[in-house]
Amino acid sequence: MKKQIIWLLFSILIISMLSSCIQNTIKTNEKDFTKRYFLEADTSKGSLNVDIEVEFPVAYRDKKVFDSIRSTIISNVFGDEYVSLPNDSIIPRFTKDINADYIDNNRPLLSKLEKGSPYKFNNEQVVSGYSLLSDKNIYVYGIERYVFMGGAHGLETRYFLNFDLSTGKLITEKDLFIDDYPVLLSDLIKKRIVEQSQEDNDREPILDLENTDYWTDSIKPNGNFYITDESINYVFNPYEIAPYALGQTEISLPFERLRDILKPNGLIEYLIEKHAEQVKMSKP
Repeated sequence: MKKQIIWLLFSILIISMLSSCIQNTIKTNEKDFTKRYFLEADTSKGSLNVDIEVEFPVAYRDKKVFDSIRSTIISNVFGDEYVSLPNDSIIPRFTKDINADYIDNNRPLLSKLEKGSPYKFNNEQVVSGYSLLSDKNIYVYGIERYVFMGGAHGLETRYFLNFDLSTGKLITEKDLFIDDYPVLLSDLIKKRIVEQSQEDNDREPILDLENTDYWTDSIKPNGNFYITDESINYVFNPYEIAPYALGQTEISLPFERLRDILKPNGLIEYLIEKHAEQVKMSKP
């Protein structure tokens, strides 16, 4: 009897150890790179500043799902041509390529300038890739990019990838919302722009969206959203729904505001239930 108990305890320990080794969500490894490249030996003629800080997917329990997610992330952060490269080779190759483009695009222009011209060919590329929501069902990845190619200003953008960990595929709006969601969701986004402006003490509140610089006809679901444990957030980059001066617009749509247009028993139902329970427990 004693031997059976010992064997049972040993078996439980082994199973526990094996379970702990299984990667139940996406494991990542961060890689950083910063360098300044000069256009000419005369460093006063201009430079390309590169700053990269990216989390690379490195492991998941399902190889097919992992390969799909890794390919999608690498393609969106760096480009399709880098997907087949090992993670350690991607940033060196990418920075070599963008430096070559910087030289090819600017040296011909430099040669046409009059001697003594003060113009400088300064460019900048900043890339950031990072994990957001990460559990056994959903993995959310964010991409931030700032590009300056000369001129009056650079352009800063943010894009998001939401993955279903059962398939490795991207979660789309059609996966989350009922069939006739576009009009309903557009109206809700417009309402939230107004509401958030009134909740923000650092900006002038919006009373009527039509009397602003927003292009109201352009305000509609754009596929650029990220899922959190309490909301779905939409991000509109400069020039999407407003002039550059207004910058990015981020809209938070709490689950309770989305109930009427979310598919019943959908992909994020477990998050909605979990959040509702947390709210309930937090009330006195």
